[in-house]
Amino acid sequence: MKVVHNAQLCEAHGVCTAVDPARFELDDNDELTVHEAEVSEADLPTVRDAVDSCPRQALSLAAD
Repeated sequence: MKVVHNAQLCEAHGVCTAVDPARFELDDNDELTVHEAEVSEADLPTVRDAVDSCPRQALSLAAD
């Protein structure tokens, strides 16, 4: 699985950064950075929570 970020939908609410700060980060311009798009099986529950928490549905999970 990998994280897909739709920058057009993202409004930089930062909810994903609160759920998984190691993977998601907002820079000084409120641009989201996904540090690791590939998701291991062990990290999947946390990443799924971050994706599901996005109020604009700007994040999704896709099969490799």
